[in-house]
Amino acid sequence: MKAIPRLFESLFTIEACIMCHIVIHSNMTVSIKDRRDKTYTAQIEEFTKPDLKKLSSEWKFNWKQLLNTQGYHFMLTYNEQIQGLIKLEEENESYYVLKNVEVAPWNYGSNGQFKNVADILISYACLKSFELNTGNYKGFLVYTSKGELIEYYQVKYKAELIFRERMIITPNNGKELILKNLEIHLNHGQ
Repeated sequence: MKAIPRLFESLFTIEACIMCHIVIHSNMTVSIKDRRDKTYTAQIEEFTKPDLKKLSSEWKFNWKQLLNTQGYHFMLTYNEQIQGLIKLEEENESYYVLKNVEVAPWNYGSNGQFKNVADILISYACLKSFELNTGNYKGFLVYTSKGELIEYYQVKYKAELIFRERMIITPNNGKELILKNLEIHLNHGQ
């Protein structure tokens, strides 16, 4: 194997390592749980236009329209069936917000097929907040909640209300969610 040219070696900075880190976490394997706590291997991967044909009309958000807007779109799949979707959208040059999160209609409520789809998707959004956000925003997951869900998010995800329906999950709470739901341990430098 040839040695890496000096020019490339000098360009391989911390920022380049962070970009590699993003690629590593663009597709990953996770464990989803059914109502009886039986676990199944699922995948998180990029959601693209060809994946739209896997969605039924029962989904609440118009994901075709959302895909036509800037941002990152990810899906949680089990046996090639989409179990949930998220969209991260750049709000300014320093950070992305969780713009949309939706579980598949068959995963709603206590009778849903899989019970931890939202937990996994929100934890994945927390992971992405470490990878995409910069400066003082690194690791902060920002989103707007529906009013009736604010207390639920505060209890379930340790989210904090910062203004009206605007909420954040802090880096420390995000790391806990990532470890619990994605089984990834982020070191103290992140």
